[in-house]
Amino acid sequence: MLLKMLNYLNPFFSKNRRLVVPCLALFLLCFSNAFAEVLELGGEGEVVPSGVAESRAKKSREEASSSAKEGMLSADDEALLKTKSSYRLRPRDFIRIIVIGEPDTGIERRINPDGTVDVPFLKKLVPVSGLTITEAQEALAKEFKRYFKQPQVIISISSYAERRIYISGYVGKPGPVSVPPEETLTLGRAISMAGGILPRGRRSDISIKRMVDGKMTVIVKDLRKIDSGDQPDFVLEDEDSIYVEDSRF
Repeated sequence: MLLKMLNYLNPFFSKNRRLVVPCLALFLLCFSNAFAEVLELGGEGEVVPSGVAESRAKKSREEASSSAKEGMLSADDEALLKTKSSYRLRPRDFIRIIVIGEPDTGIERRINPDGTVDVPFLKKLVPVSGLTITEAQEALAKEFKRYFKQPQVIISISSYAERRIYISGYVGKPGPVSVPPEETLTLGRAISMAGGILPRGRRSDISIKRMVDGKMTVIVKDLRKIDSGDQPDFVLEDEDSIYVEDSRF
């Protein structure tokens, strides 16, 4: 195309030779700028239209941003993961157990009231209640070492045991309160779930009955100090029984 244009302008340059060099330089400058705007040099010598290059760059930035977000966990996600990793198995939890690569070891069992789980392959009861998932996997791996060189045990929870505490006395909704799986339940939250303390209820002397080593123990808490932050909220245990007294007596 450049040669055709020069041939077309040849008669003009023949009559005006002094203008050949300036005109040619100006033409080349304009042509190179226009060419640079239309084309950009891609990776490894690839010539790519500028619009396509911009689109690719934008897509690359979006993918990088997406990857960064995927690698980050929100505060709620981190809290949930921490809660799951700290959850301790309890009687009546229904769990799956298997050694990786050994399908004959796979079972589903409910943890017994005494905290053990029956593992037919091992022909024994293995205590797991009170252990985290990781601790229980390590405990079972030690048992399976009698049969496999380096057993990798996987435990998952199929369903959680029902966990409840009981609230009576001067609250909005007396009765049982379910404890959410993999969570702890505090006194303040439990009372809130039970509809709160009625105006007649005594906030200063809340009784919590709990079985400790087979004996009934009574713990008294002042909810006013918990509400004000002077005392930490009290963590409840399964089957605790809470009573809110009448403030008139």
